[in-house]
Amino acid sequence: MALLVLIAGLVLAGLLAREFYSWYRLSHVPGPFWNSVTGWAMARTALKGSVHESYMELEAEFGPLVRISPNTVMFSDGDTLRKIAAVRSKYTKGEWYVVGRTTPGEDHLFSMRDEEKRKHLKSKMGPGYSGHENGGFEDGIDRNIAAFVNLIESKYISTATDYRPIDMASAATYFALDVISELGFGTPYGFLKEDRDLYQYVQTKDAFFPVMITMMNVPFLAKLMHNWPLNLGLPKSGDQAGFGALMGFAKNFVDNRMKPDAKPGRDMIQSFINAGLSRDELTQEVYVETIAGSDTTATAIRMTLLSLLSNPAAFTALRHEIDTAIASHRISSPIRDAEAKSLPYLQAVIREALRLYPPSTGIVSKEVPAGGDTIHGYYLPAGTQVGENVCSIGRDKDVFGPDAHLFRPERWIEAAEDKDEERFKNMLAAVDLVFGYGKFYCVGRTIALMELNKVFVELIRRYDLAIAKPERPMKLFSAGFWITHEFWLRVTKRAAGPCS
Repeated sequence: MALLVLIAGLVLAGLLAREFYSWYRLSHVPGPFWNSVTGWAMARTALKGSVHESYMELEAEFGPLVRISPNTVMFSDGDTLRKIAAVRSKYTKGEWYVVGRTTPGEDHLFSMRDEEKRKHLKSKMGPGYSGHENGGFEDGIDRNIAAFVNLIESKYISTATDYRPIDMASAATYFALDVISELGFGTPYGFLKEDRDLYQYVQTKDAFFPVMITMMNVPFLAKLMHNWPLNLGLPKSGDQAGFGALMGFAKNFVDNRMKPDAKPGRDMIQSFINAGLSRDELTQEVYVETIAGSDTTATAIRMTLLSLLSNPAAFTALRHEIDTAIASHRISSPIRDAEAKSLPYLQAVIREALRLYPPSTGIVSKEVPAGGDTIHGYYLPAGTQVGENVCSIGRDKDVFGPDAHLFRPERWIEAAEDKDEERFKNMLAAVDLVFGYGKFYCVGRTIALMELNKVFVELIRRYDLAIAKPERPMKLFSAGFWITHEFWLRVTKRAAGPCS
């Protein structure tokens, strides 16, 4: 009995020593006490839906480097992000990414932490994401914008006697899902055509994201979820709904494409096949393309529209620019990407919304390499997880001015007109960080910006838009990703004019 007590005491002492060491190694970094001893504090924030606000409040209280969990610190400046993400940086992807695995034990480009394997895979996939091998992305995006417009015309035009509000939270998601599936796999899923949540995919995604972010803040939970017996509850390709149905689609699609007699496609997956990706690699990429390639773009569409409709002066200025360009025959119908890039106020609107509401607000942590590193004067031992506070980066007053928290597209026009090249360059560089940087740069950036360059012009040239419930324009849940519901808009046709 005494021996058992002794063993139990030694085990307990060992556990306490380990926990003390875990706390002590980063005890010099400022932050809330409870965050330094448990990851549950940040997990609770994710479940409450206030992640981005919490991160900005921590930065305001504790400074540019904050300890947010026992082994994680967070920075809030662009220079640090550029340093750790530089091409020759020794930093690697952190534990945060492991939860992004769609299948236990199998990585895709997003979740892969092995630097050499990720670099090799990314090089093979680069041509597909550039569009060079499949004739580009523009025509596919245009077809889905036409489908978006057709959906509005057929079901959601309101008049003085007929009120037909559209939930732009759902519609933007359906549009983004159909775009990425057409570009990636050669045909749209059909969300816009059906105007419903096929396979309960969106419902499942919205329920899963808060859980996923919670696990990212408490890494041992992720390990438990991907091991027996809890992994029995994970999605399976035979499921009839949710992520499992998408997994089934991915496997069937890849199998059909890789048959010896299959007709080659003109899409991203065909480019990946040509580059030699394996069946398992292709299946994983179909899955992650759907999630990562749709949710972030849909968020950007919603938050840009919300910002515009909450700021009548900005909406009017953008409409005037579009109407003037139409009247002078400077833009096509649908607008071409190059034409959109020549509209300065449109570009200002897109950049302004992206910096205030980056599509992903998760810390996307990187791991300190062997030998440790020093950030903002604090030494961080090897293995420390270093995450970014992208919302504070986008609201940096030194870069964007004293009203950095406001949606004001004019700041971009002013910087250009003042010919303050350094200021304009710094603003552009800061906003571009929403897509990552260096070796961690988002490979889907080109597609996302092309969608944004087109969709607002094609909606605003045709319709008057109004928020249906100004007292609560949308239900917004911030869990590292934005989960949006009930963004109801009243859509009416514009009177005949330059857009006709």
